Amino acid sequence: MKRTLIKSFVAVLAMSATIAFSSCKEEEENNPIDISVETPRYMAADNGDVYVTCYYPMSVIRFDPSQNAITGICELGQYHPEGIAAVGGKLYVASSNISDENYNYSYDNKLYVIDIASFTVSETITVGVNPAKVKKLDNNHIVYNTLGDYATDFGGTYIMNTDTKEITSLGVALTNFDVYDGDIYGYATTYNPDYSTSDVFYKIDGTSHQATTILGDWSASDGAYGISLNPHNGDIIVTTNGNYVSAGDCYVFTNDGTPRMNAAVQVGNLPSKAVAIDNDNLLILNEGSWSANNAGVSRVNVSNGTATVKFFEDNNGRGLGDVAQDMIINNGKAFITVSFSNSIETMNPNTGKSTRFATAE
Repeated sequence: MKRTLIKSFVAVLAMSATIAFSSCKEEEENNPIDISVETPRYMAADNGDVYVTCYYPMSVIRFDPSQNAITGICELGQYHPEGIAAVGGKLYVASSNISDENYNYSYDNKLYVIDIASFTVSETITVGVNPAKVKKLDNNHIVYNTLGDYATDFGGTYIMNTDTKEITSLGVALTNFDVYDGDIYGYATTYNPDYSTSDVFYKIDGTSHQATTILGDWSASDGAYGISLNPHNGDIIVTTNGNYVSAGDCYVFTNDGTPRMNAAVQVGNLPSKAVAIDNDNLLILNEGSWSANNAGVSRVNVSNGTATVKFFEDNNGRGLGDVAQDMIINNGKAFITVSFSNSIETMNPNTGKSTRFATAE
C-alpha cells in the first residue's frame, strides 16, 4: 500500500506529543500485556518472536506466536515506521513519512536502531529522504531504499554496514526489491506521460555493488507490483498490478531468468508479495483495494502452473480483511499483517487455516 492516509497530521502530532520518545513497555518474563495498536505494517522475525511496525502509536511491537499475544512495544517518533529488518540482535526500522487529510506529505530521513534485548532505541541513523523497505543482506549489512519526496528527490538504494554504519549508494533507485544469497534483486519503475509504467529489473552484486539488468524480455501489459526471491532455489517471482482495475498475475523465473511456467497465472487484487513454502509452492499476498475488505492469499503451484486464487477464503470461510500489508514464514508458520483491519493472521501455510489476532478493537 503506497502513500497511505489514515489520520490527519495535526491529530497525529497532538498524539505524539503525549508519547515518551522511544519508550518501551513490557512485563517480566515476556508475558502478554494490554497493548492496543493500529495499522500493523511490516514484519521481521528473531528468536521466535515477530516484530511489527505500526502506525498508531508510531511503534514496533513484539508479537509472541506461542502466546498469540503482544508482549512489548517500543514507541518511536512522529513519522510512520515502514520496513524493518533484524540483524545481529538489532532491529533496523525505516522512519518514512506522514500526511494530512489533503495528502500534504512531510518526510523523515532516518533509521531507528532498536536493541532487541532491552527493546529500546539505541540510536538513530540519518539516511535518505523517505526510507521505505529494509532487508537483511548478510550478518553485517542491510539494504534499504528511499522513495524521496516525489518532486525533487526520486530516491535511491543503499547498503549499510551495521558494524561501522558506513552507507554505500548502489546508483539505482529501486521501487521494490528482495535479497537472495547476498545479492539484491529489484525493479525500477518509470511513470510515463500517458500514466502507464515501465519497469527495468536488476540484479546487484552485494559485494562489488555491480548492477546488471535481468528479465530483459519482460513484456507484461501491466506494471510490476512485487518481486520476491524463493529462498529454497533462487527463483525470481514477479507479481503485477492488473493496471489497478483487475486481478494481477504471477510470473516465476529461474535465477538465470528462464520462465518456469508456460504462462503467468492470475491471482488476486494487487498481489504485492510472494512467500515460498518450498521449491514449487508459493503463497501470494493480495493487498486488495482500500476499504473494500477484499485482501486475500492465493496459492500457486509452479510445477503445474496453477493457482488457487481464494486459498485463504476457501479454508477459513471468511476474507482476510482490509488491505494486506506484509507476509512472512517463520518456524513453519505464515504471518500476515492486515493494516486497516488492525490484525495479525497466523496461518498454516499448507492448509491455509488461520487464527486472527486483533491489535486494536
